[in-house]
Amino acid sequence: MQTLHIQQCKYAKQLFLLYFYKLHFKRRNNMKSVYKITLVLLIAFIFSSNDGYSQYSNLSNATPAKIKENPWFVGGMIGGSFSNNGGSFEISPLVGYKVTPDFNVGTRLTYIYSKYYGKSYNDYGGSLFAQYRFLNFLFAHAEYEVLSVQSIYDEKRRTINSLFLGGGLYQSMGGKAFTTIAILYNVLETEYSPYSNPVIRIGFGVGF
Repeated sequence: MQTLHIQQCKYAKQLFLLYFYKLHFKRRNNMKSVYKITLVLLIAFIFSSNDGYSQYSNLSNATPAKIKENPWFVGGMIGGSFSNNGGSFEISPLVGYKVTPDFNVGTRLTYIYSKYYGKSYNDYGGSLFAQYRFLNFLFAHAEYEVLSVQSIYDEKRRTINSLFLGGGLYQSMGGKAFTTIAILYNVLETEYSPYSNPVIRIGFGVGF
């Protein structure tokens, strides 16, 4: 639109000059009128030139808009817990969103294989989490999880709620990739919980 405006200014100048010459030939005997018209055209020419120059300057000095970084990232976590009676292994893919450069929220799916007292169990579910990074390499973590769990005591399947609180270390791997190591504590642990405190997770992720 700015280039079009500059071209329109040029056309206006040409129309003014054409109008001037027509008046000049029609009013050869009235030199005062010609001088007045010439003065008006000169003023119009100066203003249109300044306007066109300012439009051109704005166009040439315009800075390109910054490309907004994609806030979405994907990754996964590997964790485990151990006790005298056995242990468990956990794997969980996740999808997250950066609300700010240091504050993330997201969701993940979870599958847990555990073995206690010589018997194997399969548990599954999902969770919502929030994570805040500070000092560039530390983070605080909170997560609410719902799992379908088969009890190691009576082998009945139950729905178990867990709330994990804790933190860990954050390490950038270059580009948009990163890794995390977290130590979490389940504050809602019960006799039917598949986790034994503390819960240790090793995670990784990459941004889009």
